[in-house]
Amino acid sequence: MNDFWTVVRKELDTYDLLSHPFYLAWTAGDLVPEEIGFYAWQYLNHVAAFPTYLTALHSRLSDGATRRAILANAAEEEAQGTAHADLWEQFASEMDPDRGLGKCEILPEVRRLVQSYRDMAQNATPPMALGAFYAYESQVPMLAEAKLAGLKAFYGASDAACAYFELHRTADIRHTKAWGRLIDHSIEKNPRCALEVLDGVKRGAMALWYALDGIETKRQTLLTQ
Repeated sequence: MNDFWTVVRKELDTYDLLSHPFYLAWTAGDLVPEEIGFYAWQYLNHVAAFPTYLTALHSRLSDGATRRAILANAAEEEAQGTAHADLWEQFASEMDPDRGLGKCEILPEVRRLVQSYRDMAQNATPPMALGAFYAYESQVPMLAEAKLAGLKAFYGASDAACAYFELHRTADIRHTKAWGRLIDHSIEKNPRCALEVLDGVKRGAMALWYALDGIETKRQTLLTQ
């Protein structure tokens, strides 16, 4: 099993979001709030859809620990305290309250991100979907820490704007461990599904990376207009 997780980490290192040019600019203080707002309004499409990915997978699983764990994650996203999408919108609204850049329609790369995760949740094998969710949530804690530091150091963000990242720098550590246990359990039951998990990890990580590509390309275009 250790060999399997080594391969997972190698795959995620290939699409390490903290090394993406957009996040490098963020953490270096090279953006302006409106540019972060543009990203935030675009990425809200994925954040708001995330609970629906979870419930789509939940709805097609047989009764058991995996189904219940996925429902618990979805409930935490939307029904326990402030919905996480609402916390994200607080962040977006402070960075770009007038939605200047944010008035752009959803970018094709962001649309593909949402469609990719929705398709895996609805149609992929459960191990592949678990891999995609792991690819996403396992990166969130380190991303939240880095974004939070940048927001406070360079962009004058309020506590309300930072609330999403304050929550997710710890919450998704728990979620990552939960996805890891579900994946381990799936592989113990059927070792051949390890390849399906890895496929999901790769597809999920690539979709996240290419969505940022689209955001960064559009940002650069808007800056030159």
